[in-house]
Amino acid sequence: MNKLKPWQWPAILIPAIALLWLAVPPPTQLFSNDYSTIVLAKNGQLLHAFLNKNQQWHFPPDSTAVDQKLATAVITFEDEDFYHHIGVNFKAILRAARNNLQQGRITSGASTIPMQIARMRKNKPRNYLNKLREALFAIKLTLHHSRSDLLLLYLNHAPYGGNVIGYRTAALMFFDKPADQLTWAEAATLAVLPNAPGLIYPTASSDALKQKRNQLLHKLHQKGHIQELTLQLALLEPVPNKFHRFATHAPHLAFRLKKEQPHQHILHTTIKHQLQLKCNQIARMYRDRYQSYGINNLALMVTNTQTGAVQAYVGSPDFFDFKHSGQVDGISAPRSSGSILKPFLYALSIDEGLITPESYIRDLPTYFDGFSPRNASREYQGVVTAREALVQSLNIPAVRLLNAYGLYPFYTFLKEAGISTLFRPADDYGLPLILGGGEVNIWEMSQLYRGLANRGIFTPNHLTPNQQSTQGKQLISPGSSYLVLDMLHDLKRPGSEYYWQHFNSARPFAWKTGTSYGHKDAWAIGVNPQYTISVWVGNFNGEGNKNLSGATSAGAILFDILQMLPRSETKQWFQKADIDFKQQAICQLSGLRATAACPDTLIMDLPWGMKPLRACDYHQIKHLSANGQYQCCSHCWNITGHQQKSLLVYPPDVAYYLRAKGQYIQALPPHYPQCKAYKADEAVKIIYPDMEAKLFLPRDFNGQTQSVVCRAGNSATSSTVYWYLDDHYLGSTKGEHRMSVIFKKGWNTLKIVDQTGATDTRRIFATLKN
Repeated sequence: MNKLKPWQWPAILIPAIALLWLAVPPPTQLFSNDYSTIVLAKNGQLLHAFLNKNQQWHFPPDSTAVDQKLATAVITFEDEDFYHHIGVNFKAILRAARNNLQQGRITSGASTIPMQIARMRKNKPRNYLNKLREALFAIKLTLHHSRSDLLLLYLNHAPYGGNVIGYRTAALMFFDKPADQLTWAEAATLAVLPNAPGLIYPTASSDALKQKRNQLLHKLHQKGHIQELTLQLALLEPVPNKFHRFATHAPHLAFRLKKEQPHQHILHTTIKHQLQLKCNQIARMYRDRYQSYGINNLALMVTNTQTGAVQAYVGSPDFFDFKHSGQVDGISAPRSSGSILKPFLYALSIDEGLITPESYIRDLPTYFDGFSPRNASREYQGVVTAREALVQSLNIPAVRLLNAYGLYPFYTFLKEAGISTLFRPADDYGLPLILGGGEVNIWEMSQLYRGLANRGIFTPNHLTPNQQSTQGKQLISPGSSYLVLDMLHDLKRPGSEYYWQHFNSARPFAWKTGTSYGHKDAWAIGVNPQYTISVWVGNFNGEGNKNLSGATSAGAILFDILQMLPRSETKQWFQKADIDFKQQAICQLSGLRATAACPDTLIMDLPWGMKPLRACDYHQIKHLSANGQYQCCSHCWNITGHQQKSLLVYPPDVAYYLRAKGQYIQALPPHYPQCKAYKADEAVKIIYPDMEAKLFLPRDFNGQTQSVVCRAGNSATSSTVYWYLDDHYLGSTKGEHRMSVIFKKGWNTLKIVDQTGATDTRRIFATLKN
């Protein structure tokens, strides 16, 4: 080393430094990761694409090998010695230098594909110093990367005119097809464009592009890559003269995923491409049909029942309908639930032992501290079975059942099952929660109905394959879930398909509809072992419309989607597992647990583990006189004689409506009148108003007559009191007996009856106050 002369040091150090620099691998990330975000269907089809931060269409790279046509065309045009040089083609450099000297100007270049990668990476001015830098970096790239990787790296970042970057983007933008489906003419077009991307922009001037493409096609023929016939057919193909708009088949889903995963550029989804297209078509068809009625929006979703994979996602019929807020995502937008929460209350009540599907529930005027629910028909049936109440979506039985089950336990269940849109405490919602007083959305309601179908285990939906959750919550018993699905199966299709079950093509389906107060929201949600379909129809601005109905508006869409879905021959309906049930003797009339007083009983399968079923109280053992003319007690049966007999005892309020519907109700025999221990007349009394009272009825601001709160007392604090005005039934009270009554002008007769038969009556004269 000491013998080296000073001028020899550079000769040793410079090559050593160069070799050391070449030995160090280049950065793993050569280009900025500012790529477009693309959303793909399950089969890889494009659903939606976003511009990158630089407002460019630049699809993110993938590991897919370049199609052979495109690879051959690019190498033939750009770098014929691509597989033989070390990143720099010295022969080409000498040839280009000689031609440029002869012409006195730059007429040809000698850039290789690795050198073009180096240039695109930095994009510096084109001069000899930068050329040298590019050459050195090209050699470094070639030493550390395979040729196929270099070709893919080049094509993924090559400019193709306008704001189009990358060959995959260009193939879709110019030819509306994936890059692996290009013809020879199309591959040649993409091969020449990075060399002069301005040829396709503006798109009107295409002669230069066509000439350049045809030259490459002739060269491919000369090199033996394509045959004569292929050449002639390729020359006849036109060059692209416009940009194809990227698909926007699921824009609401795309924006949702981009917000949830902002750093992911390729978003693979569980969406089935063809199903999404068909659902989009159905949504547009019904939008066009409903718009003439003033209904402008709808949303729908199809989910795999077992896994929760979302297979179709339509947030609105037209994302670009700015007039009707088409960019609102109807899948996640909270809306009034209407009646679609009722099946879960019935399932929970079965587990609680309150009802069976055949149990009687009262359907008559009911008051809860000023809240008086009404059925949509404004009619009362007296009593209905739980099955009939759910199938007909009766409001009063549902409210009475929620009051019996408990508002807070039901609210807690909804939270546990995944409902996140209930932003107020349970007491703020009150009993109207079951009638649409709460806010829900399609996404979470789909999860709830899937929970019923999955034996009471509730799991979340998912949009991407890596989001699937295997952890679920068992919130309803498998037996109760099956019974409620069986009840929902009894619903009939809307419109002309009411008798759909008579056709061989009918498909078993459990479904429920709902219409919110003021006809602002129409719901239809259905489930079978394969699919869960959720539909909402309405206006995003909250405008009500009398034409909105869950059965006709949303139900029609639901069944159109169902008929379109592929049918499974093996899983048409849910399997009933004997292990999930136990047998119970129930009263054939009331559907409650049979007692010794019930004359007719049947054996029913009820969920294993449900709490003891409420005993039947419609059949009661009564003590009658020997001739059956009177009821008697231990104080008088020595006089009248004594026998026990099972009687059907309808409460007075139920009996009133059953008689109104023409049903014969046998009156109970009165108590023996000479019994000193029984004083029915003193058991119940109207406290306010007084007898022969005169009332001045106040009016509201709109002139409507206001109600008067009447009060009654009962010697038995747990007894139920039934109220009548001029023989018209008003409702019942228990505990503190208060009833809001709207009197008519003139004389009125107010009557109360308790469950023992004790009565009290008042005559009230009412006059309107000015």
